Amino acid sequence: MRCNEIRGYLPDYLEGALPPEEAQQVEQHLQECIACTQERYLLERVPILLRQWSPDVPSERIWAGIEQRIQTAARARRGMTHRARTWRNPLVAATLAVAATALTLFFLWNRPEPTYPPPPSHYGNYWQAHHEWARNGGATELYPYLEVR
Repeated sequence: MRCNEIRGYLPDYLEGALPPEEAQQVEQHLQECIACTQERYLLERVPILLRQWSPDVPSERIWAGIEQRIQTAARARRGMTHRARTWRNPLVAATLAVAATALTLFFLWNRPEPTYPPPPSHYGNYWQAHHEWARNGGATELYPYLEVR
């Protein structure tokens, strides 16, 4: 096994969660590799250091400041302007949704239909089909450049 693989197995190895054959491979690698052995010792120290650490407890003054900010935010939310409350009204939201849907449908149904050339079986080659399509208004910007037969 390589060092990268071993480092991935080390936490499970230290907790005794590896299958016996993988644990044996990790042990064998640790006997041969100094860098991985140092990594093992560092990981073994983590639980010890965590037990020694005690988080700081915030003072009463900090809790009072947090409570004051929460109350201020709640008062500001209760005092919203009428305009802000209007947008939260379900009837207004539903009306806007219906209007947006109606506009979308209107523009989708009123768009011009695309023109396509007839199937190629009617023409000898692609260019004949293309010229016919362009003459019939398929590409009005190309019409001035086409040969008229």
